[in-house]
Amino acid sequence: MLPRLSMAAVCAVALLGSRPVLAQDEYLVNQERNQPTLPPVEVFPSQPSGQNYYNDGTDRGNYYGVFPYGTIPWYSDEIASDADLVGPYAQPAWTTQRPFATSRTYVLPPGQMQVEQWVRPTYPRNGKPEYRFLEEFAIGLPGRFQLDIYERWNVEPNEVDREKANHEGVQIELRWAVADWGVIPLNPTLYAEWVERGGPQDKANKYELKLLMSDELLPNLYYATNLILEQEVEGELENELGWSNALSTTIIDRKLLAGVECLWSGVNVHGARDTRTNEFTIGPSIQLRPTNRTFLNVVSLFGTTEDAPECQMYIIFGYQFGGRAGPSDGYIAGPASTIGN
Repeated sequence: MLPRLSMAAVCAVALLGSRPVLAQDEYLVNQERNQPTLPPVEVFPSQPSGQNYYNDGTDRGNYYGVFPYGTIPWYSDEIASDADLVGPYAQPAWTTQRPFATSRTYVLPPGQMQVEQWVRPTYPRNGKPEYRFLEEFAIGLPGRFQLDIYERWNVEPNEVDREKANHEGVQIELRWAVADWGVIPLNPTLYAEWVERGGPQDKANKYELKLLMSDELLPNLYYATNLILEQEVEGELENELGWSNALSTTIIDRKLLAGVECLWSGVNVHGARDTRTNEFTIGPSIQLRPTNRTFLNVVSLFGTTEDAPECQMYIIFGYQFGGRAGPSDGYIAGPASTIGN
C-alpha cells in the first residue's frame, strides 16, 4: 500500500512542476513566431461626480464633472468670500456680479454670462417722473474682453404732458481690461458703446467712451470710478461729461454688499459749449445675492444741485449662467485665446 501512495505523490508533483515549463515553452515559441502581444492596460477609477479637480501640476487639465477645467457648478459653495480670486485673470469674486449701478468694474471671466433687467425711475424737481427700462445680455470673452447688448425703453411725458412708453433704441458695448487683475493699480479697463436711437422721439445716435477703474482699497472695502464722455453724432450734437464713484463693503459674505454711490454730469449742445449743466447726485446702495446665480441692486441717488433731479433710482436684477469661474489656482496654462495674456 505504501509504495503505491508514494508512487502517486511522485507523479502528481511531476505533473504540477511540468506545467510552467510547458507554458514557458509555449511563450518562447510564440515569440519566435513573431506573434503580436497586447500592451499592458492601466485601469483608473472613474472621477466621482460632484467633486472638483484643480491643477495638480500636470498637463492633463482638471475637471469638475462635465464642466470645463477651472470652472465650478453654480450650486457650489467653493467661493466663500467676496475677496476670493477667481477665473484666469485672478480677479476677486465681487467683480463678477455687477457690484454698482453707476460705476462699471473690470470684465466678466471668459464664458460667464448674465442677463439683467434695469428699471431707472427719475423724479425731477418739477413735472412727472420718467422711467427707463433696459434689458441687457453680457458675456465674458477670451483675452479680457466683455460684450454687452441692450434694449432701451422709456416712459416719459409727451408733448401734451401725458406719460407714454416708447422703444428708444439699442446699445452695444465692448470693454477690454488692460491687464490681469492686480497687475496695474486700479485695474484700468477701456469701454466703448454705441447707442442706436430712433422711435417717435427721433433722438440722435451717440457714442460713449469710458475709462473704468476699480480696486480693493482696504480689506472688504471695494471702490470703482468711471470717467465718462458721451457725444451725439447728429442733431444738436449734445455733449455730456461725467464722473462716477462708488464704495461698498461686505455685510454678509457672498450675500450682501452695502455702500454709497455718486455721479456728476454736465451737458451742453452745439452753439452753447460755454454753458454746461451741473448735476450731482449721491446716495446709498445695496446689493443682495439670493443665490450664487442671482443679484439685486437697489440704489437711490438724491440731487444736490439745482440742475439735478430730486431723486434718481436704479433697480437691477441679474441672472448668471454659462461657465462659472472657480478659484484662480484651478486654471492651468492654455491657448492664448482662452487665457488672459
